[in-house]
Amino acid sequence: MKVRSYIILLTIGSLAGAFSIAGFGWFAFQGLNSATEELESESRKTGISSDEFGDVNAFLETTRRIFESMDIYPENYTGLFSVVLDDLVLAKEGLNILAEKYYKNYSEDLLQGIAKEIKEVEKNILEMQQDGIATNVQVAREGNNPVNSDYNKARESLSQKLNILENDSKTNLAVANKALQSKWEDLESRKEGTAISLIIAVVLYLAFVFTLAFLTYKSFALPVANLEEAARRSIEKQQPFVLGESGPLEIRSLTKRLQGLIIGLESTVKNRTAKLQEKTNQLKLEIQQRKELETQLVHAQKMEAVGQLASGIAHEINSPSQFANDNILFLKEAVEGFIAKLDNTENAPDEKELSFLKGNASEAAEQAKEGISRITTIVKSMKNFAYRDAESAKKPNDLNQAIESTIVVATNEWKYHAEIKKELDENLPMVPCNIGEINQVVLNLIVNGAHAIRDRDEASVKGEIKISTKHYPSDDCVVISITDNGGGIPQQVQERIFEPFFTTKEVGVGTGQGLAIAHNVVVKSHNGQIWFQSVENQGTTFFIKLPMTQ
Repeated sequence: MKVRSYIILLTIGSLAGAFSIAGFGWFAFQGLNSATEELESESRKTGISSDEFGDVNAFLETTRRIFESMDIYPENYTGLFSVVLDDLVLAKEGLNILAEKYYKNYSEDLLQGIAKEIKEVEKNILEMQQDGIATNVQVAREGNNPVNSDYNKARESLSQKLNILENDSKTNLAVANKALQSKWEDLESRKEGTAISLIIAVVLYLAFVFTLAFLTYKSFALPVANLEEAARRSIEKQQPFVLGESGPLEIRSLTKRLQGLIIGLESTVKNRTAKLQEKTNQLKLEIQQRKELETQLVHAQKMEAVGQLASGIAHEINSPSQFANDNILFLKEAVEGFIAKLDNTENAPDEKELSFLKGNASEAAEQAKEGISRITTIVKSMKNFAYRDAESAKKPNDLNQAIESTIVVATNEWKYHAEIKKELDENLPMVPCNIGEINQVVLNLIVNGAHAIRDRDEASVKGEIKISTKHYPSDDCVVISITDNGGGIPQQVQERIFEPFFTTKEVGVGTGQGLAIAHNVVVKSHNGQIWFQSVENQGTTFFIKLPMTQ
């Protein structure tokens, strides 16, 4: 079976289930709607019965009030018949309302009998009033005259008919309430049945949907997942492509074609993988050789700088050595004089000469010590500067001490043009770095700063080179800044100063490698940053940021 056939069957099944649920819901809704309408109709009837009961009670209350008035008003009350006649008018109006609105609910004989008795009572009361009996109410109540006797008979007959009317009214109201209760129970029963039916229908529909989902998964998703897993095993784990054909026709055909394609590609992949591995090994070797060459280039550039500074270093060593030599010769002469004096030889110095030798010997020794100490400092600085780690390892080093050594090595380059100002952080921690490479970077920047001061317009005035270090715990890094107040870097060349072989110096003076090597050392070798801020005719500041974690 093709995919299209699966989709058509699944679509038809889904639509059939949906329409079935919709039709069942519609029929259930119609049944509930019909029951609700019946309940509303019965409720209206019950409301009418309630109104009827109220009208009947109002009529009964008005009519019975006539008898109560005749019984309870005081004996000397002259307005008795006026009150009673007013109630008679209201009673007749109430009876007319009952006869007009509810004639179907009460027998004609009952209503006509009540009307007749009301007229009889009215007639008797009027006769009492005409005969003047009202002047003595007590006599009218005692029944010692024919008029009072007729009134009592009419009253008794009317009271019986009113009781019948009241019972009929209560019976009608009870019937209406019972019918309403029946309709309400019927509606509740239908609601409950409809809810149960809907739940059953929904459960059946969900079961149908899950069945369709399972068939879809088994027909489409599972064969595709198996195909994907077989392809993954074959490509990633280099396992044979083994998969039985299943699912729709298109998926079976794809499985067969893919199996043939993968088998055909395996040999090609193996050959290309072998070639790629060979290229990878070659590339690794070239990368290793390049790193070694870069390290050698940095060291060679350092040695080149040492060679260029050799004459200045020789001069720096020569001056304190000559100074120390002169003082040592004086000390030799003083010692020989003291020995001659002790031996009382002919050429022994006199008291004046001994006093001179004695007064200057201590100072000569101290000056000789200072000269030799200066030579030791220069030699030690040269040794530290020229240090090379064969493995280019990043080890914790004293950055401040390295900068001090570099300043000493470069003394002959800056002492004629600038003064060095140091602001080194005394609490600077040990920094993991290749100290030889960092020495080279600092040297290049100090020499460049000195040359920038030398080449500015006011070359006769000494400038200033400020070197500072600072630890930033929040960023876990150390920053070296080297500032000169030379002529600055021209705006048009600032973007190129880190390019290899780019220089603004004359041919033969600069190679253009210093800042390129500095950039390579800081960024590539130490995962740091190097940048600058420069203003023409004001000076330049270079920043070197080294992370504390390598």
